[in-house]
Amino acid sequence: MIQPTSRGQRLLRPFEVGKLIAAGRRRAKLSQQAFAERLGVSRKTVSDLERGAAKNLSLKTAMAALSQAGYVLSATARHPPSLADVMAQRAAHRTRVEELAAEAAATDRKPED
Repeated sequence: MIQPTSRGQRLLRPFEVGKLIAAGRRRAKLSQQAFAERLGVSRKTVSDLERGAAKNLSLKTAMAALSQAGYVLSATARHPPSLADVMAQRAAHRTRVEELAAEAAATDRKPED
């Protein structure tokens, strides 16, 4: 799942990068073939990249594809969450579970017509 951050999106899997590239290519109204020609790669490479299945793709090509799709690759230092962050997340999850359980219980109590 792509997790939004204050500066963009946190991408955890290759197919997430591919989804961004595909979306940008479509926004630019380019076919995979036209996009590939601009990058200097084959249409199959673009297809593989968009599906997260590209093998041995250079960082240079991936960065060029992101740029052509209207994105910029950036990096930030990874910081582990604080105890307060973890506890707040757990409390939010617990609240959501309680809400869902209450909704399910209310649905179970409705008389059938």
